[in-house]
Amino acid sequence: MTVLIAQNTKDKIILGADTGLFMDNHKFHCSNHQMQQKIAQVNDVVFSSTGSYSEQVNFALFCQTRKPERSDQLGIQRFFIDFGKWLKEQNIEPNGKVDNHYFLVFEKKLFHYRSGAVQEVLENDFATDGAGFKESYMAMHLGKSVKEAIDLTVQMNVWTSGEAQIVEILKQQKAPPAVPDDYETITV
Repeated sequence: MTVLIAQNTKDKIILGADTGLFMDNHKFHCSNHQMQQKIAQVNDVVFSSTGSYSEQVNFALFCQTRKPERSDQLGIQRFFIDFGKWLKEQNIEPNGKVDNHYFLVFEKKLFHYRSGAVQEVLENDFATDGAGFKESYMAMHLGKSVKEAIDLTVQMNVWTSGEAQIVEILKQQKAPPAVPDDYETITV
């Protein structure tokens, strides 16, 4: 169980998750296990996932050798369809069904995959997912930051736990510092 938040601002995309990991009757904290982070970057794809941890690991493997063909809603939809086919080919999921929900950032665009469909999260908007989606949505709606919303959700929802994991993706590269007008250029 988890809580995921994705926010698309003018300058950056922010992904947030709690660090609790529930497996059978055990509860772990991802912050103690570097390989079990809920937000990951593999090649050009940054993603967070809620649902089966084994599917998330297999999605990371899939992303090691592939990336979406386009950074629009249909390109990301095809990427998840291809992931389902890959799961079936690898005999991981006999029906090729992708069960997890994902936030995916590709080419500085934010997408939300859930229940078999992709939706783009546009600038100045946010989305939440996981067991704590209601609490986190309320906190974000009330103007809290992604970190504050994760922290509040962990306090209110028994199926979330741990500290907030936050990843920020800047949309624009920082411009090089301007050269002062009184600066003299010397060619060597």
